[in-house]
Parts: sequence; C-alpha cells; structure tokens
Amino acid sequence: MSRRFAGLDPHRGAATAGACLVAAWLGACSSLPAPVFHSLMPASTVTGPRVSAAGAVAWEVLPVTVPAQVDQPQWVVQSVDGSLAVLEQQRWIAPLSAEIGAAVAERLTQMVGAPAAASSVANGKQWRVRVEVQRFDAAPGRETRLEARWSLRSVVDGAPTLSCRGEFVQVVSGTGYLALAKGHQQGVAQLGDSIGRALKAMSAGQPATCEG
Repeated sequence: MSRRFAGLDPHRGAATAGACLVAAWLGACSSLPAPVFHSLMPASTVTGPRVSAAGAVAWEVLPVTVPAQVDQPQWVVQSVDGSLAVLEQQRWIAPLSAEIGAAVAERLTQMVGAPAAASSVANGKQWRVRVEVQRFDAAPGRETRLEARWSLRSVVDGAPTLSCRGEFVQVVSGTGYLALAKGHQQGVAQLGDSIGRALKAMSAGQPATCEG
C-alpha cells in the first residue's frame, strides 16, 4: 500500500476512508498485511584485523541529519512519472538518521577499529564525523541515490579539518524491495568507506582528499 504526494484528492480520500470504516464495521474490509522492516546495517559483518593500541584512533559519529521528506519510518520512492509515493508497508527498523549513523560507524570500525577513548591515545586527539544527508532517493527497478556532505573535525584543533560532498548511486536490477534495500546499504557503505579512508589517513598525519 502506498500514498502519493501528487494528485491527492482530500474529499475523495475522506469519503473512501469513511466508506472503509463502515465496511470494517460490517466486517467487509480485509486487514492490511503486516509491515516489512528493513535495515541499512549489513546482514553479516566481516571483521578485519584488530587495530593495535598504538594505532588506536579516537572517533565518534555525530547525529546524522536527513531531509524532512524522508525522515519517517515509511519508505519514500520515486515513481516513473516523477511523483513520490510513501510505501506504508515498507519501513526502516529504526529512524533513518540513526540507521545511517550506525551503518557509517560500522564501516569506520572495520577500517580503523572500534573508537578508542581519547585518553588512551598518545596525542589525546579525537575526531568527530558529521554527516548531512541531502538526498536519499529510490527509484524501483532503476537506482538508489545518496548525496551527502560530511566533515572530519579534530577536537584538539577545533576547526573543520576536511569537508567533502559525495554522490553514491547504485543501479538496481529487479523490482523487489529487497533489491532497493541492498542498493541503499551499498550507498551508505560507500559513504562510510570514503570517510574511513580519510580518517585513517589524517589520524596518521597524512593528507586526505574528498571522494565520491
């Protein structure tokens, strides 16, 4: 079941809802299927070699911001005619901003290790990762698109160390919702990898460039 942002008729919608309530009272309305929940976290995590204490990095991912139109449990997808539809039965298991933040943090953990306490690092430096999602689109049978600004800030220096913008587009084959979920997972993983490579380089005192 979905509802569209384009071409809505509030009077007709109210009449339909009223008719359905009457039908439900009479036992004629069938119940909707249970919602299907999706996550941006990978189904299985491949752990890399443990980072030694000498190479530990203190980092944290700040709360992610997402556009208001997709900041809801239900999926928002783009139809062939360009209108947007809200899929009531396809939902994120957690708030979208939290899902993106957790998935990015997972990729950083794989690349640079779990975040260490700043007090345990030689120079006491802590890195803060800020992600601002600008687009989070899905077109069934075509693609998923993630556009985001992100930055790495050193708490010691107090100024933005690196600010970047990335676009991550995944071609989706098939029309199933699982294919869309996989495309979104891959896009967020690529975002996390871009941040992870920069974090790994800069924490080692090396230059880093924007990717994506």
